[in-house]
Amino acid sequence: MNIRAATLADVAALHELEQQCNPAPWSATQLANTVYAPQPVWVIDLPVHGIVSMLVWQKLPEEAEIHLLETHPDFRRQGYAQQLLEHLFQHAKQQHLRRILLEVRAGNSGALQLYTNNGFVSCGIRKNYYQNGDDAVLMEKPC
Repeated sequence: MNIRAATLADVAALHELEQQCNPAPWSATQLANTVYAPQPVWVIDLPVHGIVSMLVWQKLPEEAEIHLLETHPDFRRQGYAQQLLEHLFQHAKQQHLRRILLEVRAGNSGALQLYTNNGFVSCGIRKNYYQNGDDAVLMEKPC
């Protein structure tokens, strides 16, 4: 398994992954903009299959915010999202960040379990946050 920073050459693969995983996918332009951001977009790039998982995040003063953590449906439950989270946790520790924040669909039980198992706790709800009316669960993890 290879965790690496995404490059502009990866945008098409990131966009394809986003369309497989997100009911309201980001555009290729939005994903390209994340590649240009100061913090890296980390991907898991398998030799035969290509990019199967990605983590898009943003560094804020003393905090990090996860925007996207996705694994292709054919590769879920194999530890790829966990590896990306652990990579972020190590980076956050090195950067002396205080906490990591995220929003997750209230109905996404798999993601909620992953985050809870990694020390995230619910700190609020955003009603009707997503385009289809789903609520968002706000979560945080101290570093």
